[in-house]
Amino acid sequence: MDTPADRVTTDTPLTAPDVRIEATNFGPIKHAAIDLRPLTVFVGPSNTGKTYFAVLIYALYRVLGGFRRLPGPLQDEALLHALGDPTAEEVSGRKELLDLLDKLDADGASYRLSDLPDKARAAVRVLLLNTETLQAGLDGEFRRCFDVESASELVRLAGRPREIGISLAVREKDRALWSLGAAVSAAGVTAAGRLEDDLVLVPAGDTESTFARRRRIWNRGYSIKAYLEEVLFTAFQRDDAYDAYYLPAARSGIMQSHRVIASSLMARSTRGGLERFSELLTFSGVMADFMKRLILYGEDKSNERSMSELAGRLEQEVLAGQVRIKRSTPVGYPEFVYRPQGTEQDVRLSRASSMVSELAPVVLFLRGAVGRGDTLLIEEPEAHLHPAAQTRMAVALARLVRAGVRVVVTTHSDWLLKEIGNLMRAGGLQEAGRSPDDDGPPSALRRSEVGIWLFNENGPASGSTVKEIPFDSIEGVDPPDYEDVAEALYNRSADLQNQLEAAKGGGREPE
Repeated sequence: MDTPADRVTTDTPLTAPDVRIEATNFGPIKHAAIDLRPLTVFVGPSNTGKTYFAVLIYALYRVLGGFRRLPGPLQDEALLHALGDPTAEEVSGRKELLDLLDKLDADGASYRLSDLPDKARAAVRVLLLNTETLQAGLDGEFRRCFDVESASELVRLAGRPREIGISLAVREKDRALWSLGAAVSAAGVTAAGRLEDDLVLVPAGDTESTFARRRRIWNRGYSIKAYLEEVLFTAFQRDDAYDAYYLPAARSGIMQSHRVIASSLMARSTRGGLERFSELLTFSGVMADFMKRLILYGEDKSNERSMSELAGRLEQEVLAGQVRIKRSTPVGYPEFVYRPQGTEQDVRLSRASSMVSELAPVVLFLRGAVGRGDTLLIEEPEAHLHPAAQTRMAVALARLVRAGVRVVVTTHSDWLLKEIGNLMRAGGLQEAGRSPDDDGPPSALRRSEVGIWLFNENGPASGSTVKEIPFDSIEGVDPPDYEDVAEALYNRSADLQNQLEAAKGGGREPE
């Protein structure tokens, strides 16, 4: 009988807009401008801002509802209210809308923001990028995700007081769709967004089904209000809603003690429990979200089969066993256990290796949450893994990309980077018309799908800067500071060996 790992679905990456995020004076970062790719990797010394930027991505994702062609859903009734009551005899813009609908009956027509009447266009801008909503959302999510009392605490500490600058731009095929600019200072968070007039709301290839549905509504005698509502909202809400998941560092410790943590949280959730503590201790938002998903965990049977199958591959090739769920009652808090291959014995994660507890959340999230189109952020996926397992983890990340998941990781692993380089070489083979000799589901990566970003340490007084590491077909992905460490190690070993030989030649043994 075949196992899930033998039946992995071979999907292709999801087509998504291009996203560029820029941050200035943000935590330890002086300046960073990063293009998100299907696989985005942050490397560099500790305390240079890799985690800061990863959490920033997560916070922006949550506030904006993802990085889609349109920034968040429209509120149906709010848009209709902004347009006026289409059933009234005299409504400003009614004739313009009807003329537009007639125009769009033409085959191959596409729906652009600039096509809307002025009143409708203004309403769309307000609803999609409302300044007050943006500012409140960014302020709250920054404080929550970074566990600070004020977002201004994220301003880089060195030098005179400064202001954080954050921008996000979403593009598609070299055409700007929408953008966001924000500033954080002691005065608070200010933000403003922009929708481009050239923004295509209904791509030409999708118009036929939209207009056919509209004609059916018209022919059945629906009111003009329902007619407009169906057309406008079908146009504006074409993007699926995706989610983001953040797997923080120190996962092994959390998994080994999550039952204790959960019981402690429950004990403190009552008024009596809170009164025992003079100070209310808090998690960061990314940690709280991670813990919440574990506490409320349940395998989603409707989740895409490809994700579950990739989880099975990870168990088979890296964990050499299965991550299982046990409950004392059908609705009880889950306990996660590990069953080694070839046995019928379950081992509590507190007694399993740190490798197992480190990767268990990846397996669980693939089975119960992550789907095609989602974004998965993982801090140090190589933690507690043998070098050979680190290379297999790189393959697992590439398979997620092939299955349509956007992946962002922070890493210190040279092994992980070298294998990513090999997977990019395999992608080059495919582009040359040859298939790489790899077993298992697709894992080759095209150069355009991968971004490796080096966080440079410029000293605490100046802050770090970020640049992209280009892929070299000979060297692969090779951060320059890794070369410096390797050279220093070699020089030290050679020097010590020379000293050892000199000591032996002098007639005395080294101490």
